[in-house]
Amino acid sequence: MKRLLLLIFAIVSVNVCFAQATAKHKAMYICNFTKEIEWPASERNGDFVICIVNQNDLLNQVRTFTNGKMVGTSPISVVGVKSIDEISKCHILFLPFADSKADKLSTVIAKVGDSSSTLILSDRPGALKNGACINFFLVEDKLKYEINQKAIDGRKLHVSTNLINHAASAE
Repeated sequence: MKRLLLLIFAIVSVNVCFAQATAKHKAMYICNFTKEIEWPASERNGDFVICIVNQNDLLNQVRTFTNGKMVGTSPISVVGVKSIDEISKCHILFLPFADSKADKLSTVIAKVGDSSSTLILSDRPGALKNGACINFFLVEDKLKYEINQKAIDGRKLHVSTNLINHAASAE
């Protein structure tokens, strides 16, 4: 019985550590995206807002990485969002796969608008086909991202060639 409990504890601990490591890596990517993507001039006033839906680990990591940082002349503000209804003006919006209240990416796109300059990020299989701009995925325990250039262009965002060149394909 003790061995079984130890095994269960070990499995849970590894999963928690992996989730925290993944959150840290996603946060690093998100911070890097602020440097590698250019938003339209009309979107460069006030705070640069990053919204994270229902991911406290990621929210805390992004806050840590962006503390005191700026995008151009705009201070970065990181906002935790509990539901799609709470989404307001965001420059970057992360919608996690695990968020059961946000099963439809189309609902989020309708909320932010088809032509808004919101960079929509996800970690859902097939998210790019449903309108996400960038999607995270794992390959052999390494975090990668793929890009939907059509969605990015439709949101009037300009992505650096560096970001494009480092993108992978989930297929």
